Amino acid sequence: MTASVSTRLLDAQASKNQEVVARMYADLRRGDGEAVLAVLGDEIEWVVAAGLPYGGTYRGRDEVLANVFARFDIEWEDFAVVPAEIHAVGDMVVALGSYEGRRRETGRAMSARFAHVWRFEHGVPVAFETIADTGVMVAAMA
Repeated sequence: MTASVSTRLLDAQASKNQEVVARMYADLRRGDGEAVLAVLGDEIEWVVAAGLPYGGTYRGRDEVLANVFARFDIEWEDFAVVPAEIHAVGDMVVALGSYEGRRRETGRAMSARFAHVWRFEHGVPVAFETIADTGVMVAAMA
């Protein structure tokens, strides 16, 4: 599914931020996590929903790689981040969509809804938070 991109933007920077987020999701879809990491601010604050075993706040690209991206690669088969909508206002971008995948250990498939909140400074993502249906994800882990 291709994400719909809101055209109700307040300014040009919001539009640029929205394009950055859309490009990062496209990079993830192609399996290019390195391209996503390269776009993030050096001291990105990355918040994963507390209901997950790897929930917490990670700072900097290295922590995001080790505690988020690497775990999804190791623990999930065919893991995908599928945005359905991407909306931007000023220095904030919100994406709505779903996580898809199959837990390697259990073989259980899941599709869990998410809301992602991206915050930008000078066109660079400096903060990210995922609000996710962790119950569905944890059920696939058990």
